[in-house]
Amino acid sequence: MLELTQWQRTLSLPQRPWLMLGKGPSFSMRKDFDLTQYNLISLNHVVRAQRVDVAHIIDIDVVESCAEHLVRNAGYLVMPRRPHVHCDPGPKLLEDYFDELPVLRQLAAENRLVWYNLSSSTPVGESPVIGAKWFSAEAALNILSLLGAKKIRSLGIDGGRGYSPEFADLERQTMLANGHETFNNQFDEMETICRRAGIDYAPLVEPMRVFVGTDESQRVATRVLEHSIRKHTSAPVNYHPMFHLPIPTPKDPANRPRTGFSFFRFAIPKLCGYRGRALYVDADMQVFSDLAELWRIPFGKHKVMCTNQPETPTAWKGPNTFFHPGRQMSVMLLDCSRLDWDPDKIVADMDAGKYGYRDLMFEMCVVKPDEICDDIPPEWNCLEWYEAQRTKLLHYTVVPTQPWKNDENPLAPVWMQGYREAVAAGIVVPAEVRQGIAAGHLKASLADALPPDAPSKPAARGFAEVHQAHAMRPTERLWASPLGRAAKRPLRFLKRTLLGS
Repeated sequence: MLELTQWQRTLSLPQRPWLMLGKGPSFSMRKDFDLTQYNLISLNHVVRAQRVDVAHIIDIDVVESCAEHLVRNAGYLVMPRRPHVHCDPGPKLLEDYFDELPVLRQLAAENRLVWYNLSSSTPVGESPVIGAKWFSAEAALNILSLLGAKKIRSLGIDGGRGYSPEFADLERQTMLANGHETFNNQFDEMETICRRAGIDYAPLVEPMRVFVGTDESQRVATRVLEHSIRKHTSAPVNYHPMFHLPIPTPKDPANRPRTGFSFFRFAIPKLCGYRGRALYVDADMQVFSDLAELWRIPFGKHKVMCTNQPETPTAWKGPNTFFHPGRQMSVMLLDCSRLDWDPDKIVADMDAGKYGYRDLMFEMCVVKPDEICDDIPPEWNCLEWYEAQRTKLLHYTVVPTQPWKNDENPLAPVWMQGYREAVAAGIVVPAEVRQGIAAGHLKASLADALPPDAPSKPAARGFAEVHQAHAMRPTERLWASPLGRAAKRPLRFLKRTLLGS
């Protein structure tokens, strides 16, 4: 076997950028790019679908399932000296598996097996320790940094909770087996690694960044919306539910938000680092078409795009309907690179009397009239109106009859079908359903769709968490606790930029 720094000194690959390949949805788009421009490094099972210069694997069970592909498709296999077993640090050294997995012995004999110390286990020898907090992409980034890489791109490292179709057979076996709800956790750490090492990193396919205005009472609706988006999309999505953003409250009660998240949309350009585009939607929605169609609408001279709802005779006209024709700001496409919005300044201007709540929320007075248009087709914001094959986004606007609250809404069966699908896909968290029912936010019948005696989801753990916990100072242990992580979550969210969440 080759130790990592020994391999670094002898490795001779062309001087070109690196491309990291993961199992996420954008991996299926690799034929749209000239991969010969890059040195290729694969993560985990990707080596079975793509020939690469370097295959990086942390779990020994992945080696077992990809053994025949490793010999044929990988120039080198790079692994921890103490491999993981089903997401946990294993008890044995890499060489202890040679008899059990002859492919390792063969690669070692051919000088194609490289080892390093992963931060989750006690180091062996003098080899440097490679850090990884949540997912293997972080370890691969640190390894490429040690190799001197300065420009790295990626495909299939998309966040969310989905795989490319090439790996659909693995979804129930390996996807988020470490207990995380999504793959988003890796992006903060990846950003830190790239900033520290001076690495120019970006995905080849920019994810669609979807920001959702929501609150605690709509957690389950937020998850059903996410499932409906991911079910139909053809491109990677970074999905950002906005909870508890620290936005000031206007002094004048007449200007105070009508919901806890009314002003959250104005934080989006800042959350995106004033770069790229973003989509804002409310949580009380459901999607039935490919969001990429909406995402790709050109801005032209405009900075904000919304819908304009015509009067429609087929719209539900119940006694509590709040439907009004005209512009609707609950679905908005934002050009963050040309919007200088800052929620603190917006509220300060309201307090100074420059405009009021209606001017802000209904007239969008923080952009000039010629900077906003309603060119998004109305099918992308159907208020309490659904027609199969035509409605692309259904908006449940009548709060008392939202279908997760009761069955009075005539469209409740539409939402319930999506809810049951989201439960089956594992996106809906059973504990959140039960908590919502107990709090009176959800109708009791939602519990009927939950798996019987659904086991609690395993606690999400980082690679280094168990090994490093004993060495933490008291303050570090506090911040690493569930309470500390919950306290830091809004701060982490505010720091995210193009890497997403």
